[in-house]
Amino acid sequence: MSLSGFRVWTVPGIPEVGEGDDLVALISGAIAAQAAGDPAAALAAGDILVVSSKIVAKAEGRLVPAADREKALSEDTVRIVAERVHPGGTTRIVETRHGLIMAAAGIDM
Repeated sequence: MSLSGFRVWTVPGIPEVGEGDDLVALISGAIAAQAAGDPAAALAAGDILVVSSKIVAKAEGRLVPAADREKALSEDTVRIVAERVHPGGTTRIVETRHGLIMAAAGIDM
């Protein structure tokens, strides 16, 4: 099979996510509702579903108050891969204790 292109779209109807929310239920419900009005929007074999780390962190209750961000970042960081200072603060790409490389160790505020 040859890929000649791809299409990206958002899934409308996902509410604000909070700690303890069932992401599978929220996402599958929103996709089913969208597909009911537009059958082409249904997931099909070979489709790839991308979920942001932000809503996963929110559902897991892994939010950190801004005042505690630096401490949490230090606790989860094994090494700093890249760092950039800008007027809004410092952005760090780090390796986490789990071996993942990501901005701000995946810590959300």
